[in-house]
Formats: sequence, structure tokens, C-alpha cells
Amino acid sequence: MRYAIFSDVHNHTAALAAVLRHAQQQGVDGYYCLGDVGIDECVELTRSVNAAAVFGNWEVTNWQRLSPKNRGWALSLPPQRKMARFWLTHAAPFWPEALTSLNDVIASRHELAFDRLFPYLHRETEDLWDSIATLTEAGIPLMFHGHTHRQLIWRFTANNQLQNSIQSRITIETGDTLIIGVGSVGQPLDGPSSYVIYDDEVQEVELVRVTGNF
Repeated sequence: MRYAIFSDVHNHTAALAAVLRHAQQQGVDGYYCLGDVGIDECVELTRSVNAAAVFGNWEVTNWQRLSPKNRGWALSLPPQRKMARFWLTHAAPFWPEALTSLNDVIASRHELAFDRLFPYLHRETEDLWDSIATLTEAGIPLMFHGHTHRQLIWRFTANNQLQNSIQSRITIETGDTLIIGVGSVGQPLDGPSSYVIYDDEVQEVELVRVTGNF
């Protein structure tokens, strides 16, 4: 299966439409959205491709701005999705197992340290190393995240070397732990709108850019 994984739309409806159109042209089989979708028009586009989503910090603070039916969608979103061979989250994999939806998070908001749950992983920090440790302890070689508005690959190798790159394609090697920032559809900080394509059969990730007037 080939999956298009995108994040951080931030109300940019035309940019999201361009990314989804580009992904469709690449023949992807499914879609994942890593949060910070934004206004109703962006939610409707995300839902139109049946994207399996997680919530981001935008949804935590702005879900009430959505229409009633899209509020229900947002409130039901989980903080992370744990697949058999890869995880998806908006920022980091530190969410308590008891919190299964945005609705749970809102009910517990006064007890949570949101700076810990929404860290930026584009620099080598304690949060990055904790994320790597969480994945390796779980036996998961791959995690996708958004939040940073940048595309970046962190690879922790079998011989304990930490590497980072922005190469356009990367193959997952046995023993690796990879943390991949998928970039941003709206308001990217490192170039045009971006997303990634993950092929779980050949274990390859492609970093994609979409240019245009939108």
C-alpha cells in the first residue's frame, strides 16, 4: 500500500486541494492527516478522501470554530495512531494511553503538560531522544509527525548513530529507527507545500513538494 501523509493545513484550502490532487496522481491507496487542519472547508476536503487523522494543537484550541458535524469529527480524533509497523502523531508519541480522543484531552486539559505533548522535533533535543527511546522500546521502526512545518528525516541507526537528512527518498533499513517530519501543507517554513508518500511494501518514504499559485 502507498499512503499520502500530510499535516498542518492551517486554513489553506487551495494548497490542500493541490496536495490531494497531486497525491491522487501518484496513485496512492490511502491518506493520513496529522492534524492542524483548520477551517470547515479544509476539514471537508480531508474527510472527502477518507483520511485517517489525528488531532493537532489547532484542534485542541479551535475545535469550537467548526460546524457541528465537523466538531464531532474533530472531538473523536485520537492523539496518535499506532499501526503494526509505524506510528502517526502530530508532534510526539508521549500521549497517555487513557486519552483516546480529543474529547478526552479537553476533559483532562488542566492536568496535561501541552509543551511536553507538542514539542518540536526538528532539532536534536531531549524530546527527540525520548521519542526515539519510546519507539525502540515498542519495537516500532518508523514514526511520522507534523507540527514543525518542515520536512526532515531523523535516522537512528543499528550502530547507534543519529543522522538527519532531507533527501527525497529513503529506504528503511533493518535496525533503523526513523522519525519523519512530513512538512506542512499550509505555512511551510522550508519551501513549497509538502507531504510524504510511504510505501509499506518496499519500505520506502518519499518527501514530496507541490508548487503552484494557491
